[in-house]
Amino acid sequence: MRAGSDHLDPALIGQRLTLRLHDPEGGYRDLVGILESESTLRKKSGDVVEFDPQLIALVHPIVEGKKSAGKGAPLSLRIAELENLSTQTWPALKIEELGKWQIRISDGVTYRANSVLVQGSPPWGEPGLDIEEAITRVEEIYSKAQLPAVFHCPLPLYQELKDYLIDKGWREKVGAAFLVSDIESRFDLTPTLNVKNVELRCESIPTPEFLALHGDEILEPIMRAYPAHYISLRMDGKVVATARLAVLGSWSILTRLFVDGSYRRLGLAELVMQAASNISLDNGADKISLQLDQSNAAAQALYEKLGFRVHHTYSFIERQESSECAC
Repeated sequence: MRAGSDHLDPALIGQRLTLRLHDPEGGYRDLVGILESESTLRKKSGDVVEFDPQLIALVHPIVEGKKSAGKGAPLSLRIAELENLSTQTWPALKIEELGKWQIRISDGVTYRANSVLVQGSPPWGEPGLDIEEAITRVEEIYSKAQLPAVFHCPLPLYQELKDYLIDKGWREKVGAAFLVSDIESRFDLTPTLNVKNVELRCESIPTPEFLALHGDEILEPIMRAYPAHYISLRMDGKVVATARLAVLGSWSILTRLFVDGSYRRLGLAELVMQAASNISLDNGADKISLQLDQSNAAAQALYEKLGFRVHHTYSFIERQESSECAC
């Protein structure tokens, strides 16, 4: 049975699954456990609960023994997987390859889309050239594009390259963390939305209101370069929180999460994250990731509370000063 079906196949009896049920009073409620019959389910506590099959809105079988987010494979492969997922879902307008290095160019908009992603065997990656020649080539390419040369060094794989660049006079501009989490079950958002008097929207394009909240108009070409879900919360007739969610395979990548300063400390960021988890499951993803500036301790505490853990860190290392650029 495919995830997202509203039909309860008797063949699922004995399997662990999530049932989303219509609530007669409005909204939904979720049950998670082992299906014992076409109308009963045993929860983790051992309690058996009955349900009306006619109220089923969604059946989501839970695959036991699945690979957890950011675990299982060797660290080098896991880092490469996540960095490539991020590059594909936040694509540069142009990519030049230097051996296995990816030189990304996008008119200076965001470091990720305007830096060379180091890939290949540590400690330098595999640029196909002597390291000094490779660095010189990177500088030439970015100079031609009228952009500062920036290295994107996933750590700890390329710590030696980072140290080498800094010894040569380069500077770390951003230190960031790649956070990951498994999505275990759906969230029933209806009660919270009603209590907070919040409207949740999910659209396939970034609307002008979405872009305006964080001044992201300049990012629109990159955002539109890969299909994504644009989540927004509205209060008092205006957009007060946003996030972009891109799904690729079993992973979803969350970016541009932002809450209006006048509406913070209301739990809106957590609400956006829960909506993103539901949308991920609806689109076949059971793992979610996001990236965070390591200097943002408050945000990291929130994400840890929501079940995220640091998978790896990375640094953007730049040859010269430039204007502020999002990670």
